[in-house]
Amino acid sequence: MAQPAKSSPAEAEVVAKPKSKKMLLIGIGVLVLALGAGAGWYFTKGGKHGEEAHAPVPMTPKFITLEPFTVNLQREEGDQFLQIGITLKVMEPEGKVELEEKIKLHMPEIRSRLLLLLSNKRATELAPAEGKKKLAQEIVAETSAVVGLRVPAMPKPVVHEPAPHEGAVSAVEASAVEAVAAPAETVSAVGHGPAGEGAAIDVLFTSFIIQ
Repeated sequence: MAQPAKSSPAEAEVVAKPKSKKMLLIGIGVLVLALGAGAGWYFTKGGKHGEEAHAPVPMTPKFITLEPFTVNLQREEGDQFLQIGITLKVMEPEGKVELEEKIKLHMPEIRSRLLLLLSNKRATELAPAEGKKKLAQEIVAETSAVVGLRVPAMPKPVVHEPAPHEGAVSAVEASAVEAVAAPAETVSAVGHGPAGEGAAIDVLFTSFIIQ
């Protein structure tokens, strides 16, 4: 019986070389596909994750209404007093209540500071719109000092003094007329939280009457 001819080592090497080259090409193709898939994921999914990381944190407004204040003002033309309603608008990252809880916890100290602030004012200071805005900023500063927020520097208000003329109405009388005509005033000033927290306080005047 005839025996099958055995291939020589040279022939075996010739057969093995094409197979090795074929496997090498297949391996390179798989590697190229894997790299392409990874790059595609990075520019689609990975890029979105990067954008989400730098997206602004949603802020949730909360309103804390303070009991109305009635204080005697500094004497100018007889006795005057101020009746004022204040609501604090608290802005915090969604899901957080730290600033709101701090304000409620320290409310007695906040009210005490605001009473001292308001009772040290004059009617002529508070009558103009600039005076109300300055007062709002001062309320933010006092409240922020209690709860530990950083407040931006307050710009100096510009006070316009009208030229005197016959029959002019005094600032106190004008403020009383203003209070009757528009008892509700809304002025806001912001105090920001520490870097990265994004917390802030606004002051809203719900009533503002000088008599």
